[in-house]
Amino acid sequence: MRVPQGVNVPRIRAPRALAAGVGTLLQAADLMTELGTETVRAALSKSADLVYRASCGYQDAADRGELVLSTCAAEASRRLVRTADDLAAWADRHVVRRVIESMTPYLIDQLVPTVIDGVMPKIRTDVIPVVIEDLADDERVRAMIAQQSQDVLTWGVTEVRRASANGDDRVESALHRVLRRDARP
Repeated sequence: MRVPQGVNVPRIRAPRALAAGVGTLLQAADLMTELGTETVRAALSKSADLVYRASCGYQDAADRGELVLSTCAAEASRRLVRTADDLAAWADRHVVRRVIESMTPYLIDQLVPTVIDGVMPKIRTDVIPVVIEDLADDERVRAMIAQQSQDVLTWGVTEVRRASANGDDRVESALHRVLRRDARP
């Protein structure tokens, strides 16, 4: 141990063995301090390295975890959709069809007639007049009615001609028979 200059340290005369023991203890304390300091420095350095690696590892772990969670979520979603589709198909095959089959007689016999009876007054008052008005104003409908009227009139005239021609033929035949009978005697 060195004594700084300008400091007066009183000299104690101690036995040499005691001085050597104290000196050894001081040197051991210095070594322990140095060892502790080095250990702390190494530990801090190692810790800093571990913290850095851990932070990099944290990012890698977070990325891997996110990838695994995303993959699991996608697979779970796919399985859930497939299960829902299978369930809907099963319900359609087994439940919905049976319900429809069991409800059809009720619908045909009771519900639909009741609905129609309830709706018919509204249809008669609100819908049919509008439809008739639209049809009456439509030129195509007018042309169709005119054509049908002409066709009916033509048919009627043709029938009258045919009937009158048949009548003429009968009258003529009857006259021929009558006149031939008179000519024989």
